[in-house]
Amino acid sequence: MVLRNQRGRLVRDGLRRKVVEHVVLLQMEEDLTDEQEKDMLDHLYSLQYHYRGILAVSLGRVVERMPEGVTHAFFQRFPSFEALEQYMNHPARLKVADEFISPYCKGRIVADFEAEVEDDLEPLFRRGDKFQQGIEHVVLIKVREGASQAGTEGMMEAFNALPQQIDPSVIVQLTAGVNLSDRSKGYTHGVLVRVPSEEALDTFSKHPAYVSVFTEKVLPISAGLLSADFLVDPVTKSSPL
Repeated sequence: MVLRNQRGRLVRDGLRRKVVEHVVLLQMEEDLTDEQEKDMLDHLYSLQYHYRGILAVSLGRVVERMPEGVTHAFFQRFPSFEALEQYMNHPARLKVADEFISPYCKGRIVADFEAEVEDDLEPLFRRGDKFQQGIEHVVLIKVREGASQAGTEGMMEAFNALPQQIDPSVIVQLTAGVNLSDRSKGYTHGVLVRVPSEEALDTFSKHPAYVSVFTEKVLPISAGLLSADFLVDPVTKSSPL
C-alpha cells in the first residue's frame, strides 16, 4: 500500500529495512585540545564522503563524563555488515583513526548491531529538520550468562516497542539489537535513541514505559550497564581529507 507522509512524499506503508548500526564510545585524553577535538570530529564526519556505504552519521561530546571515562561518541549507519567490514578496511577510515583518534585515545567500546528502520528516505538516511540537532542516548547492556533466550528476546522487543508507547515529539528514532562487535568489552546488546532536546531526554528517561522496560526486562537479566548521551555537534560539510 502506498501512502503520503506529512511532507507529501510517497511512502510504502509498513515496510521496514534492515540496517547495521555502528556506535563507538571513546575515552579521549584529558589534555585533548579544542583544535584536536574539532579535527577529530570533522574528519570522522567527512568519512561519509569517502565511503558511500555510510547512510547516516552523528557524533559529538558526551553530555557528562561517565565513570568509564567516555568523553566522545559517534554513530554511523550501514546497509549491511558487509558494508561495515569494507568501511573498517577503507584507507580513509584507517587514516582518520591513525592520525586523529588513536594518538589521543585511551580506550573505546564498540557496538555493532542489526536493526530495522522505516523504509523511507528521512528515517533511513536521518535527513530532515528533526535530525538536524538533538541528543543521542546510548545504552549498552551486558546480559548475564545463563539468561534465558526468551528473557533476552523479550527485552529487545520491549525496547523496540517504545516508539509506539511514547509521544513522537520525544523519540525521533530508536534502534536496538544484539552487539556483534569484537570490541564490545562484554556488552552484548545495544540501544540507540535519538531525542530532539535535553528536555525530551529527561521526559524519555522518566517515562513509565521506559522505566518499566528497565525494571521488568533489563535488570533481571543484566550483569552490567553503560549509558552515555552525546550532543549532535554541527561540523564541517566539506571533506578535510
